[in-house]
Amino acid sequence: MKKKTMTLVLIAVTITVTLICIVGIIIKSSEPPAVTQPPKTPPPITQPPKIEHVEIKLNESTWVKGNLIKLISIEEEKGIVKIEVYNETTGETMIVPLSLQDVVAFKYKNIAIFLSKIEDNRVTLLIGEVAYYEEDMRSQ
Repeated sequence: MKKKTMTLVLIAVTITVTLICIVGIIIKSSEPPAVTQPPKTPPPITQPPKIEHVEIKLNESTWVKGNLIKLISIEEEKGIVKIEVYNETTGETMIVPLSLQDVVAFKYKNIAIFLSKIEDNRVTLLIGEVAYYEEDMRSQ
C-alpha cells in the first residue's frame, strides 16, 4: 500500500508541476512584447552658407567657387549692371544682370551673385552658396 500511495503522490506532484508550467507559459505568451525605443539620432547638422567677396578687374581672371572667371565687360544702364564673364574652366560665356538699387541676386545653379560695389574697371561681388530644388534647376 505504501508503494501505491507513493506512486499516486508522485503522479499528483508531476501533474501539478506540469499544469503550473503550462499555465506559466500561457500567461507569458499572452503578455505584449516589450517595446524598445529606437536609438535617438542627432538632428542633421546644416552648414551655414559660404559667402565670399570677389573682386574682378576688367580683362583679368580670378577664382570663383572653383572656376577661373574672366571679366569681359561692364555695362550700366537704368540701374542695372550687366557684366559679361567668361568661365575659363568650363568654356562658357555668360551675361549676368545685377541691380544697383535692389538687393536682388542673379542665381546660377547653387550660387547667388549680388553686386557689392562697382568702380571704373572692376566689380566687387558677394557670392554665396544657396539651396535649390529640382524645379529651379529645370527652369534654368
